[in-house]
Amino acid sequence: MREDKNLQYKRFYRVMPLPSTMVLLLLFFVPLFFTLSSAFFTEQGFSFSRIAGVFTDPYTQRIMLFTLLQATLSTLASLLVALPGAYLIATYSFRGKRLILALSAIPFVIPSILVVLGFVIFFGNNGFLNRILMALFELEEPPLSILYSFPAIILAHTFYNFPIIMSLVSSYWEHMDGNCETASYTLGATKAKTFFSITLPRLLPAIISAASLVFLFCFNSFAIILVLGGGPQYTTMEVEIYRQARMLGQSGSAAALSLFSILVTSILLLWYNSTQKRLARSETYRNSNRLNEKKPATLFGKLLALLYTVASFLFILGPIASVVVRSFMASSSRSSAETFSLKWYRQLLSLERATGHMNSALQALSNSLLIALLVALCTVPLALTLSAAIRRKEKKGSMLELFGMLPMTVSSVIIGLGYYLISAKIRGGLLTSYSLVVLAHMVIAIPFVLRTILPEYRKIPDSYIHSSLTLGAGPLRTFLLIELPLLRGAMFTGAIFAFALSMGEFNATLTLANSSIVTLPIVMYRLIGSYNFQGACALGTILIAVCAIVFIASELAKGGNHGR
Repeated sequence: MREDKNLQYKRFYRVMPLPSTMVLLLLFFVPLFFTLSSAFFTEQGFSFSRIAGVFTDPYTQRIMLFTLLQATLSTLASLLVALPGAYLIATYSFRGKRLILALSAIPFVIPSILVVLGFVIFFGNNGFLNRILMALFELEEPPLSILYSFPAIILAHTFYNFPIIMSLVSSYWEHMDGNCETASYTLGATKAKTFFSITLPRLLPAIISAASLVFLFCFNSFAIILVLGGGPQYTTMEVEIYRQARMLGQSGSAAALSLFSILVTSILLLWYNSTQKRLARSETYRNSNRLNEKKPATLFGKLLALLYTVASFLFILGPIASVVVRSFMASSSRSSAETFSLKWYRQLLSLERATGHMNSALQALSNSLLIALLVALCTVPLALTLSAAIRRKEKKGSMLELFGMLPMTVSSVIIGLGYYLISAKIRGGLLTSYSLVVLAHMVIAIPFVLRTILPEYRKIPDSYIHSSLTLGAGPLRTFLLIELPLLRGAMFTGAIFAFALSMGEFNATLTLANSSIVTLPIVMYRLIGSYNFQGACALGTILIAVCAIVFIASELAKGGNHGR
């Protein structure tokens, strides 16, 4: 009888991932096939002419080099900002420490289009920072003019990515054994010599690993380049793929460019995985925080902690807060001063006559909410069944986990391009177009939801399942009554993340959507393009509210037991 139960149990978990595997194959590989086939198949048949034409074009070569350059400089700038914060968090205890940690989590959950809007509102010629500086120093002209330039790209990427490095490096640093440094001090070495000869070499695996991930994100950046770059001079691969496909109608050239992007992204992911393995072998982690954690006793230490806390507060919270504040401002005429107003929210809710792209704001909000809800409802079961199979299949589980993470090897612009090529083939109606948007969002969300559920699934003791089977429950009943309740918190968090990712998804949606498809980020982009920044801020504030819910839910999930 027990052998029958074990056989049923193995068969159940062998069959469970099949539906989700088939769905992921269709959602990811079919669009990718359409993209790659467009690169190799011309009107004359199979040919390498498009590939050769694209890669030998001096204009394309310049774009490739600039893409690598901006990603490198953005990564270096992120390191420059992040490492002092990692040092403070790992070494000292000070009042602003918890504030820095809380603020650094904000860029993790906000969409790229919101970053763009925040930077325009905060750093623009008429932005809040310039207004403050002009008032303080009684200036007649804005002292800062950085938008729509190369420095704007680097600054926005730094804002978006330095928390990744700070979080990963400080976490690694906090759990390093401090005996090596203690021995160095005992032997008479100074703090500086100890840091550069002992601490820094031990930190290098963590720094390289975090920098690799940031480089990958900057390489695939789209919205920041598209808006803040300000023109063809600062075009990157992702922007050029979009331009070739949607503006010039050259889908074949866009597909050929996608090959370079996929190749570089795959190499970066392989490099990142190898650095993660080296990182795991490089140090023996200690469960407790660093011994003898000290406060910044020196004046320099206190000043550094204070400056970094204030700078983090302004740099991270400034652009986000500016969006919210600007959404409640309006002027009665072009020459009059701006005052508090609910004008943009009334237009959003159709309580007041709207002009321009604000006419479609309410429809965009409704569409985004519906699409995000469908994405959350469909993505969680797929990630859940994949997680169940990965946990049970030990050796084969790593391959299945890699399969579930495959969508991360392709940028969301290329995913959008694949679905755009599908839409051009099937030529369906509006419902078909929206369905393709939902499917594209699901592909993007699956790896993130999988990463949310899988760690919690692995924490469930095998004894719970064995006890249930011993007491006569079948595999399905055990799954429904034992495993699902224990995973309730993780599933909820995964659904919230999928919902937020879909609400803020811009890259794939812009590449895929036609003029009749409107979502919140798309209308925000159109409003930014027409210089209706207040209207864009009203929509951005709604996105901020969604991101706040995600942030709070994720923090509560960290502190809870996820349904145990």
